[in-house]
Amino acid sequence: MEINSKNLAKSNHSVSILNKEKIEIQGATEVMSSTDKEIIAKLQDSFVFVTGTNLSISKLVPEETLLVASGNISGLKYENRLTKKSFLKKVFK
Repeated sequence: MEINSKNLAKSNHSVSILNKEKIEIQGATEVMSSTDKEIIAKLQDSFVFVTGTNLSISKLVPEETLLVASGNISGLKYENRLTKKSFLKKVFK
């Protein structure tokens, strides 16, 4: 996985994963999509994809840009943009 650190430096966020069962994302401005296998959250200038099984959002506080989810977390990926095609493909899977 290649991450462009120059672009990510603009986004003030933090990610904490506890025992691959709980994830806290500080800096998430919006949840774009959420299923039991994937959560897509918007950061200030990029997107973060959390993958796994039995995923569920347990806490969402937009005023604090806090997202907390639980489940069996298997992956975390950043992308600088979300294309309509990929977003719709994931939503209607």
